Amino acid sequence: MSASITITKFEDFDLCFGDLGAKVGPRIGPNKRTQDQKEWYVVRRFLKEAISARKFQLPARVERGHPPDPDFLVVGNLMRALIEITEATSEADQREMTLQEYTNEPILLGDLGGRFRGGGGEPGHLWASDVVEAIERKKEKSIFSTKNVERHLVIYPNSNASFLIFNDEDERRAFALLANLIDDKREELSRIVGECSVHILGKKYIFFNVAAKAVRRRRRFTTVG
Repeated sequence: MSASITITKFEDFDLCFGDLGAKVGPRIGPNKRTQDQKEWYVVRRFLKEAISARKFQLPARVERGHPPDPDFLVVGNLMRALIEITEATSEADQREMTLQEYTNEPILLGDLGGRFRGGGGEPGHLWASDVVEAIERKKEKSIFSTKNVERHLVIYPNSNASFLIFNDEDERRAFALLANLIDDKREELSRIVGECSVHILGKKYIFFNVAAKAVRRRRRFTTVG
């Protein structure tokens, strides 16, 4: 899907997007989700929070990027920004999520090969390491190497670890673990990220600029419309 969305004022944000990015399809079947759907789903939610937080100015036009360029381009009167979307997850968890849709039987987390089989453990540790690995996976991508333009990497946790982040306190604790992990790898991550801003779209919070001077903000909009 190729699309261009122009947002003139914040009050019309959802009207401007319409159905684009409102939801994604199932993991299996004839109407299964596409990568395009997933990325519009995340960028819609990120931009609504970011514009509300005055990270982007309106009016602005949101355009789909074309590989190997970043996923989205945002253009305003005095602004040009690139946005790349990526998940913080694991292959084992993703396989399990897909297999779950093939069965109507109740299962426990990890029973189909994902992490946390048998329960126990601190999900925040893996939530944090998934985020760092998501940054490292983009090491050679243009979102980090492009010069003279504003750049944003938006990370969306979607894993068994994120499933076990139930409430505000859980997510704050997970982010504290991430902050410690980033501190431990500060020099290496700074070389990778450069001038790109890295953000996390969590369940309860959005975390802006996590690889530098992180700002935690409670999500204002957890639903569309």
